[in-house]
Amino acid sequence: MNRIYALVWNQAQGCWKVTQEGARRRRRAGSRQGLVMAAGLLALGGLTPAMALPEGGTLISGSAGYEASGNNLVINQHSEKLVTHWTEFSIGADQSVTFNQPGRDAIALNRVTGFKSSDIQGALNANGQVFLINPNGVLIGKGAQVNVGGLVASTRDLSDNDFNDGRYRFSGNSSMDVINDGKITTAEGGYVALLGARVRNAGEIVAEQGAIALGAGNDFTLSLGDDNLINLQVEAAAVDALVQNTALLKADGGQVLMMAKSANAITQAVVNNQGVVEANTLSSKGGRIVLEGGDRGAVNVGGQLSAKALGVEGDGGTVETLGATTRVELNAQVDTHSRNGKTGTWVIESNDVKVASTGVAGSSTLIDSTLVQSLNRTSVHLRSRTGDVAVDAPITWNNGNQLALSAARDLKLNQRINATAANARLELKAGNSIRLDSQVTLSGANSSLGVNYGNQFALGNKGLVTLSGREAGFDANGTQHKVIQNSQQLQAIGNKLDGDYVLGNQIKGSWGVKPIGGDQMFTGSLNGLGNTLSGFTVNGSGRYTGLFGQSSGSISNLKLANVTVNGVSTKSGFSEIGGLVGRNSGSISNVSATAMRVNAKSDQRNKVGGLVGVNMGGSISDSSVSGALQGGLLTSAIGGLVGENSFGGKSGAVIRSSSDVDVTTHMHKQIMGGAGGLVGVNHGGVISNSSSKGSIGTYNPIYKDLNLGGLVGNNQSGTITGSSSSVAVHGSLGSHIGGLVGLNQAGLISASSASGNVYGVTTSSAGGLIGLNQNQSSLSNVKATGKVIDRLGSHLGGLVGKNDDSTISGFVEARGAVKGGIGSNVGGLVGTNVGGFIFDAKAYGAVEGYANSRIGGLIGYNDGNLLSVEAHGKVFGDTYSAVGGLVGFNAGYVKHVIERALATGNVHGTWHSKVGGLVGENQSLIINSASRGRVSGGWRATLGGLVGVNEGDIRGSSATGKVDTTWGYFQTYGNQVGVNYGTYSSVRAPSSLNSLISLTE
Repeated sequence: MNRIYALVWNQAQGCWKVTQEGARRRRRAGSRQGLVMAAGLLALGGLTPAMALPEGGTLISGSAGYEASGNNLVINQHSEKLVTHWTEFSIGADQSVTFNQPGRDAIALNRVTGFKSSDIQGALNANGQVFLINPNGVLIGKGAQVNVGGLVASTRDLSDNDFNDGRYRFSGNSSMDVINDGKITTAEGGYVALLGARVRNAGEIVAEQGAIALGAGNDFTLSLGDDNLINLQVEAAAVDALVQNTALLKADGGQVLMMAKSANAITQAVVNNQGVVEANTLSSKGGRIVLEGGDRGAVNVGGQLSAKALGVEGDGGTVETLGATTRVELNAQVDTHSRNGKTGTWVIESNDVKVASTGVAGSSTLIDSTLVQSLNRTSVHLRSRTGDVAVDAPITWNNGNQLALSAARDLKLNQRINATAANARLELKAGNSIRLDSQVTLSGANSSLGVNYGNQFALGNKGLVTLSGREAGFDANGTQHKVIQNSQQLQAIGNKLDGDYVLGNQIKGSWGVKPIGGDQMFTGSLNGLGNTLSGFTVNGSGRYTGLFGQSSGSISNLKLANVTVNGVSTKSGFSEIGGLVGRNSGSISNVSATAMRVNAKSDQRNKVGGLVGVNMGGSISDSSVSGALQGGLLTSAIGGLVGENSFGGKSGAVIRSSSDVDVTTHMHKQIMGGAGGLVGVNHGGVISNSSSKGSIGTYNPIYKDLNLGGLVGNNQSGTITGSSSSVAVHGSLGSHIGGLVGLNQAGLISASSASGNVYGVTTSSAGGLIGLNQNQSSLSNVKATGKVIDRLGSHLGGLVGKNDDSTISGFVEARGAVKGGIGSNVGGLVGTNVGGFIFDAKAYGAVEGYANSRIGGLIGYNDGNLLSVEAHGKVFGDTYSAVGGLVGFNAGYVKHVIERALATGNVHGTWHSKVGGLVGENQSLIINSASRGRVSGGWRATLGGLVGVNEGDIRGSSATGKVDTTWGYFQTYGNQVGVNYGTYSSVRAPSSLNSLISLTE
């Protein structure tokens, strides 16, 4: 339990002495003052009433003598720790209070228990440490001089037990300020801590090799270290918390802390520097400056912050400006450079960080001119707490300082960054992704780039990194990479195929080279960093031909331009030829190739791709090719991007990739082969969100029985989703040609489309989307808009030439015109449907066919189920044809039904044709369907508003269109059915998919 003492006048010694409570106390003879009570002193003897010295002192713990002489109070502290209560603690302009203490580690705690603030206008001296606690506020006036070993001035209380036990935990909720307008100086290694809800410095505080802490909040923990520094933690927030400096804080060789925690919204500027803060290196000891606004607070950075090293030895210090919202003012100056050592770092942290151009509207962390100016005097680290870092203005510097950008989420480089001096370094870090959409250039000797990311390092179309200086460096997620700067170094990758490499600059060649590594596997990584390899000619020397023969490693962010790749010329064997890689089982991402020329040799079996010959279980993403490909007579797969995309332990994947290639197919009959604008053969692979342009195929009948597709020639059990093609496709005798896929066997295609025209000469099947769709294949949410024309072809459809035992369903649409020839099946959607199920499909294009054909607005020849389908194009058929607004010939070889169908186009058939507004000739079941178009015909045609000739079963269906007959043409006609050999009822039948199934059983 603490013992309570009081001050008693010692008459013999002529001074005040400390005694235990209850001891006899006397006043000096002749004085008019009464006895001093235990509550404290009304005045100290010998002072005039106009003085302002501490009053009402009560010693709570420790041992001390209190001597007053004129305008001075001297406290002789005998114990290491002393606690005194005062009713008032102020010092007048010409007065002083001096603590004589056992040593620099001794502490005197002075707690004001009255109701007046402490107004320090005179001098406060101590060879040790002084704590002044006053919840009413503390003001150190403009003329005040404070010279101490250490000082704490606080409106927050500290319990006696914590004080005596060395736990400096301050707490309270006073709203009063702590203000310094005077000069506070500590002994070397001392400290100053001003703590309260609001703390302002407009004076001078100097603590050489020590520490200065200005803290705003409700609760604090202050740690006094053995290294002459202190650690301040703001534990609880205060309303309208504010720390502000407009003058000088100086702690060379030490640290300056300005810290606050606000209970208000982050719009409140809780830490604001407009003055000078110095913590320069002293005696080789670097300084530290911290401005921290807590989890919610804002930090305004203005004035000058200096942690430089100008001595003979020593590195620059650190400056940290950390807030939920940090704003660096235009005139802010930060300096951490060292004359003979390493430059220090300025850390700028905010929830989100944005570098903007001068004068650009909107909030930013700092502007480009301030950052550039700062990089001349300090390294800079921009760091986001929770969000992104965005560089929206160009940054250039010409020295060896470093710039670090760290994002909790994404790092977005939207403007160029350029460092030209030796030893410059740029560090990029992101918890998620780094996105580079501009140029980064580090051209000085020994300059380097480091990247560290959680998800990906992605380069946009304008992304480019140049590392052109001597001994340039690059590291990614801690792994060092060899920087390739010339063609000799590029070719030398073949000597270490498991290494990690980056291209440091553009490399242009003008001579022939061999594939890197020959037929050996590249297992390392090559990041092109957006640089271009151009002008090379790669000549095959083995089974695998490309810039790399084989790769199971990673190739990314690379550009190829005007590169020619030639396959081997031997007459035997098999080869895989690609512009980049012959065979890939690794990862290829963000690779573009322009003006590529890839050529196979006609006397060797091969597979050819603009980028990859065979993708055997590998991944190709965000890549593109433009140029020309030429296959040979023995080519089995050729594609604008990939020759063959296959399963190699896992599905080969082509993702977000494209081609714009003219593919010349000199292939002979290849039933299982294929030529495609993007992929020749997709054998169990996956293609998603990809596209193709250009042209493919030939009319030459020598090259027959091929599978030609705008996107994929042959899709064998593969998956295609979210993809499109605008390739013009040409095919000849017996081929399967499609705007998207030539042959689709057991394949799955969804959310895809084709807009290119499809032209054939005696093809087997031609479709705006698919030539031949068979073997339980599935199409959903697909669309075709190109024309389909083959006057000698067998099966022609606006969407599918022939659909065999496969499903077409869900938001299906064809809009292109379809023109067939003699003896063909021609449909606005499907030419021939055998055993297939078509649901929720529409056709809008005009359809026409020549003699002896089956021609329909939706399907030419149908022997499968149709549900909820529509056809809206006009239909024309020549002599001896079956012509229908929906279906030309609806066969009955397989039990099936047409249900909820609608045809609105006009239908016309010439001599001896069977013409119906819905179906020309019906042999199966039609229920709940209708037609609205006009029906007309030629000589001896059979005309029906709904069906021309009915040999099946029609229920609940009718026509509203006019049957337009011509006298003298010997036509047979009827408003609903021209000739009925089956059954017809206009009564509406049950309508559901279940009834459809039951009616066909």
